Amino acid sequence: MTEVYLDDTRLDFEDRGRSSTIGELIDAVEKDLTSHRRFVMELWVDGERLSGWRGSEVMKKPLSVHRGFVLKTASMEEVALEGLDLAQEYLRVTGDNIRLCISDLRTGNTRADASFSSVFDGLVEVVRTIDALVKGGEKYNMDLFNVNPASYFGPIVNFLEDMKEARESGDHVALADLMEYELSPFVGEMEEKLFHFNA
Repeated sequence: MTEVYLDDTRLDFEDRGRSSTIGELIDAVEKDLTSHRRFVMELWVDGERLSGWRGSEVMKKPLSVHRGFVLKTASMEEVALEGLDLAQEYLRVTGDNIRLCISDLRTGNTRADASFSSVFDGLVEVVRTIDALVKGGEKYNMDLFNVNPASYFGPIVNFLEDMKEARESGDHVALADLMEYELSPFVGEMEEKLFHFNA
């Protein structure tokens, strides 16, 4: 028989038809947790902590093939604070990587491709993280940002396209100029204006 724990409490749970999936369990639990402004932060299956389980094939697996589940929860406030710290860190690191990439491009350093990739991927991660925070904030009625971050998404997409175009054309001077005179100040403005508190 499969046992399910929510934090330290055993749930009175029975998989009658032995056809319920992990995703259905998570959905049912989170539906009950919404009014308490909590959600499932960690999933442990048969004593092993799973990572990257949301949106994965794990959610489609039947409960009946496992001995036990532990669902560890966190408050939306805790998660939001962690997410904001993460977004600020992504922006800070991306700003550092932009400066490094500019230097590599201007001096013809062989690591320019790697530093370009770190800037490109960093910007994508910034948008993904901030977008998730915006959606969570709206769902739980939390004011997480000083200004609406969505106004920054369009310009970031344009920067990504312009950077890709300049890189593919092999114009390192144009790429370095774009990053130094437009992208770097833009990322600095985001850091300064988005967050209620700067770390």
